[in-house]
Amino acid sequence: MFTGHLFSKNIGIFCILLFGKCLSAQTAYESLRAGDAAYDRSNYSKAEPHYRRVTEKEPANWNAAYNLGNSLYEQGKYEEAGKIFEKAVANAPDNRSKADVLHNAGNALLKQNKFKEAIKAYEGSLRLRPGDPDTKMNLQMAKKKDQQEEKQKQQNQDQQNQDKNQDQNKDQNQQQNQDPNQDQQNQDQNKSQNQQPQQPLQQKQQPNQQQEQQNDPQRMKQEEAKRLLETTIGPEDRKNARKYRSGQARKVPATGKKDW
Repeated sequence: MFTGHLFSKNIGIFCILLFGKCLSAQTAYESLRAGDAAYDRSNYSKAEPHYRRVTEKEPANWNAAYNLGNSLYEQGKYEEAGKIFEKAVANAPDNRSKADVLHNAGNALLKQNKFKEAIKAYEGSLRLRPGDPDTKMNLQMAKKKDQQEEKQKQQNQDQQNQDKNQDQNKDQNQQQNQDPNQDQQNQDQNKSQNQQPQQPLQQKQQPNQQQEQQNDPQRMKQEEAKRLLETTIGPEDRKNARKYRSGQARKVPATGKKDW
């Protein structure tokens, strides 16, 4: 909220009471007088209803609207004051009066931090009354505030972009930190796959044992003789043969050789 000092335009209310006017006109005049008296004592809240009463009865009375806007402005009701000033400027009788209304309208807009709208109102006032020092000063103030606001907006935008870039970099770093874990999983999987072919090597050892047996003629000769013996004799003879071999086993010479 703008808190700087602004130069306002206050003009008196010129009400000419003519003989023969109706009672409503006399009442409006009295309300204007009462509003002016309260306004002069800086009792703006008391002046407001007097001016408002006149604007309700005489919407085209620009003096009542103008001073109603001023009393609202002094109470800090800047938005409502601005709307009243818009009505007042439409009914102002001459350029000087319109310039005053636009000047104070600019003040109400500036208080709302509506800098661009305030600049437009001040410039409109200067076109109607060029060279007014108060309006020029307030215009420069509004332009300065507008530039500061634009600069702040740009800084905020830059900060938002910087924060966005930092978030993106953070996400990328997190993804990169996750990649080594994935690489480790791939390595473990490859290691497991490399270990699996070792099983056929164990299976291949059995044919090698058979081959070793085939390469041993003495062992092959004994096995073959055993099979021939069991296939050529009957069951009873096979039983006797076993006994015979059992008895022969006890008669094995010290050399370790078997006599078949």
